[in-house]
This record gives sequence, C-alpha cells and structure tokens, in this order.
Amino acid sequence: MEILTDIALRAHWFRSHEKAYHVSKDTMLTPAARDFIREHGITLIYEDSASEGQTKVEVSSVPEALKAVNQLPDAATVEKIAKAAAAAVANSQIQDAVASAAAEVVSCRKNLPKKAAESADEHYKAMPMAAVPQGSDHKPQYVNGETGEVLSVKPENMTHLHGNVLVPKTHPQIAFRGMLDSLEAKIMSLQVAASENGLHRLTDALDEVLAYVRQILSAEVLDKELGEIHLLGLDSAGLRYESHHIKEIYGIPHPMPEYRMGRICIGLNELRTFVRETELAAARAFQSGDTCTRPDIVEAMNRLSSVIYILFCRQLTGRWPGQQEPSETKDLPGFLVEASGRHVHLTQQAIDVLFGENLHEKSPLSQPGQYASEERVRLVTAKGEIDNVVVLGPPRGAVQVEMSLTDARILGITIPVNLSGDLKGAADVILVGPKGIYNAVGSVIASKAHIHMTPEDARLYGVEDGDSVAVRLETERPVTIDDVIIRVSEKFSLAMHMDYDEANACSYKKGDMGYIIKKN
Repeated sequence: MEILTDIALRAHWFRSHEKAYHVSKDTMLTPAARDFIREHGITLIYEDSASEGQTKVEVSSVPEALKAVNQLPDAATVEKIAKAAAAAVANSQIQDAVASAAAEVVSCRKNLPKKAAESADEHYKAMPMAAVPQGSDHKPQYVNGETGEVLSVKPENMTHLHGNVLVPKTHPQIAFRGMLDSLEAKIMSLQVAASENGLHRLTDALDEVLAYVRQILSAEVLDKELGEIHLLGLDSAGLRYESHHIKEIYGIPHPMPEYRMGRICIGLNELRTFVRETELAAARAFQSGDTCTRPDIVEAMNRLSSVIYILFCRQLTGRWPGQQEPSETKDLPGFLVEASGRHVHLTQQAIDVLFGENLHEKSPLSQPGQYASEERVRLVTAKGEIDNVVVLGPPRGAVQVEMSLTDARILGITIPVNLSGDLKGAADVILVGPKGIYNAVGSVIASKAHIHMTPEDARLYGVEDGDSVAVRLETERPVTIDDVIIRVSEKFSLAMHMDYDEANACSYKKGDMGYIIKKN
C-alpha cells in the first residue's frame, strides 16, 4: 500500500501545474491530499499491473477518485491505528498500544512514493491526518510529524505544522513563520518613525507592505497558493525592473547607505536586509536540492526586498509617483540637511591665548577633516553674554564666530548674513577661555544657508560654485529657502547647512532631506 500526501501533490503541482497524477491502484489518500485534489481539479490516473509487460490504466475524475479511495481495502489499516489509540486511552495501556499504532504508521511511511519523499523535508515528513481521526467520543489526537507517534497531549516543545501534525519548534517552516512575525514588527516600528516625521507617503506604502507580509504568512499557515504580487502599483516584473534601473528612474546611481542619509533611510535599509534574511529562511523551509515546494512564497520574498529598496530610493530622492515637480529639477536627488548651532573658528594664536594648548578633538563633523573639540568659550559684549560655545577645528586663518540672529539679539549686536569666510560688516565680541581673553574684532556673522558639494555632485545637479538655488525642505512644516549658495570642493561632502533660526521655522529634525527645486 502507498500513501499519497498533499506534500507530494503540491510539489508536482508547482513544478508542472499538470492536472493529471499517476498513482498505483492500492494508493491511499490523506484528507489533506483529497482537499488539494478537489481545490485544484486534479484527475487521478490509476495504474494496475495486470500481467508482466502489460499495464492497465483507469482514469478517474475527482469525485470518482475520492469514492474509490474511500472503498480501498487498505483503509482498514487506518482504522486499526485509530482503534489502537482509543484503546490506549480507555485501557491505560498507553505505551504498548501507541507503540503498536506508531509501528503501523512507520510501516505505511516506508511505502511513500519516491517523489513524495524527495519533496518533503528530509527530517520532517508530514504524517497523514487520516491516521488519527478526530471523533466526538475521543480526546484530541495528534501525530508526531517526525516519528509518526500518536499523541493525546500536545508537548510543549512542539507546535502545529498543518492540521493535527506536530513538529518541533525548530522546524524550518516554523522558523520561517517566526521571521515573518518579526518582519511585521520591524515594519510597524518604522511606520511609527515615519508617521512622527510627517512622512505620510512612506507610512502608507509600509501599510501596503505589512498587509502583503500578513498575506504570505496566511498562505503558508493555511497551505494555500499565494496570489500574484502587486505592490506600489507594480506587478512582479515591474518591481524587478524598477529595482534594477535606479539611475534611469531616480537620477542617482545605486546608493551606498551611509549615516548622513538620516534615520528613516537607514531604517529602510535595515528593513531591506531583514527581508533578505527572511527570504533565506523561506529557502531553508521549502527548498530541498532542486525541488522547491513553495516557489510562490520564495519569489514573493525576493520581490519584497525589491519593494523595500525602491522605497529607500524614493525616500532618499523625494521622488514619489504622482508628485508634482518642476520639470527643470524633476530628476534631482535629495540631500541631507544639517542645522548648525553657534560655534567658533579660531587661529592658532587665539587657541594659545585662550587655552594654552592645542585643541582636543571630541567628535567628527559631516565635512571631512572638520571636528568639534573638547574646548569651549564664553562670548561677551557690553549688553550680554553666551556661555559654553563650542570651538571647531582645525585652526583657521581668521577668527570667525557664527551664530543665529536670535543669538545676536541676546548679545545686543547687529550682524550680517554672510557666507562663511566673508567677514565684511562682522561684529565684535570678546572670547573668554580658561587661560585668557581674546578680543575678536570684526568676527561675528550669521552664516548664509549653503550646500557643500563635490565637483561630481555639482555636475549631477547642474550647478557651479557660487550658484544660488531654491531648496524645498521636506520637514514636519515644509518650507522653501531661497538664495541657498552652492559651495564646491573636492574636500566637501554633500550636505546643506542652515542655522537654528531656519531650522526652528520648519520644525527640523535630524535626518530631514532637502531638494533643489530651481536654480536662481
């Protein structure tokens, strides 16, 4: 006698989608196999060796096949197993009766068709649910999917694979389900961050992704075929194309993630890597050699990583479908925006006077070679003072104090809005350090908003050093800042700098992005 399981049928179906399946005359179907046959309209073709060298073939429709299976003499084997399990409970001869029933199951398992055995996991072959019927007069019964043992109580170290088949919680399919559960949690966590930053398009897109992950989990647990993927308005082929044509669609080369992209973009990149890990878990659960029992789920996980990568590129560049942008700048990517607090640049002479020793680096800044030092000074004028102002390094050729217009009011001085390095009209201030006092005449300015770029960045944006552009800030309170100056140097790293008056006006948060909307 041979037993035909849904695992063998599913492997056959996903490989060929043929609606004919050849079985021997004495084959018995499990209930799960019967359901699979009925749902997919499969026709069984019974083969019976009438004499040597001659094969008799009978074709059966689904109803006829099920009727024939119900009448198979070997079904008595299943009844025998069920009676043995029931007797074990009634007569307290649990170990002997269950062992006898399990032996019958193991005997049946040895006759599994070769293809079915190959398609099942080598360590966990699903047991036929028919072996232990669930009747109103019996306690719930389970089958150990690894050994075939009949169980009346579910062990704590085991869980349901399908139906009443139990497997250890370390089973690859159970591990895959756990990864999907964790993936849902990570998506929702990123949604919270996106929502708090007013990124409604991203929040909605992640909602769509979350729903699809839950659809994958449902299809796996219920043993149903997963439908066609359709996310972000794209089908499977569209997702693959867009993820492989970033330069053409978003105007940037495939981006290398870095911290300057901000928390949301880095969060998307982290989510993409976890999707890839979940994809590997799916391969471990459903792939055995060249055979894959759930190619629909494996493909879905692969496309899901493309979806997250596309969202990463959309968030990075600010280009979302349906977004209205001026044609002149529609292909320009976004860039990191940073808010600069009050700070001081000193000459070596001023450093010696104020501190009596060289600066000590505390933390690097976004621009290569620049750093915030451990040293602090107090700014003093006739009308006010501001304490604990950071000194930036390395030393420069001129003393320069940068602050906001609000800071200038505290000190009772009037300052110009100039580019860094332009001290025309700069105000005076006294610097007080732990070792001395320095009179910084003509040193105080408010720094004009500017964008640092490399020559390569400038070519991409179509601008030159000194150009003026208008920048749209995608913040909680989006604003446009006009007359932002382009600064180009091989030593720079792409980033826009503004002061805290401008940052407060738009409710700036670290990681917010800016976009050039026009060249003045």
